[in-house]
Amino acid sequence: MKLFSAYRVLALVVGVLLAFCTVVALMKYLLPDGSSLQQFGSDASVMWAVHGWVFMIYVVVAFLLSRRAGWTPQFTILALVAGLVPLLIFWVEHRVAARVKAENPELAGTA
Repeated sequence: MKLFSAYRVLALVVGVLLAFCTVVALMKYLLPDGSSLQQFGSDASVMWAVHGWVFMIYVVVAFLLSRRAGWTPQFTILALVAGLVPLLIFWVEHRVAARVKAENPELAGTA
């Protein structure tokens, strides 16, 4: 799989996992103790570990892509931390895709 494609898939997976984990955390801590949804939130908290592992892979792939594409340090940092703020990664992935396609079409496979 190409680096750009791997980045896009990982960004999507990290974003979905983070959104899910955020909802799970809200269920776990804000709903009445013992309710079925609160229990589901508690049981599904293990997904934070899954998000963490996938996020680490995402960071490596995003960093490698940033070096190949010649991004500024600021844009690189934005791409790297996007998976820590719920829903931000979807906007950042869109910006990354547009930038790579415009500035480095050979990385996007469109050249």
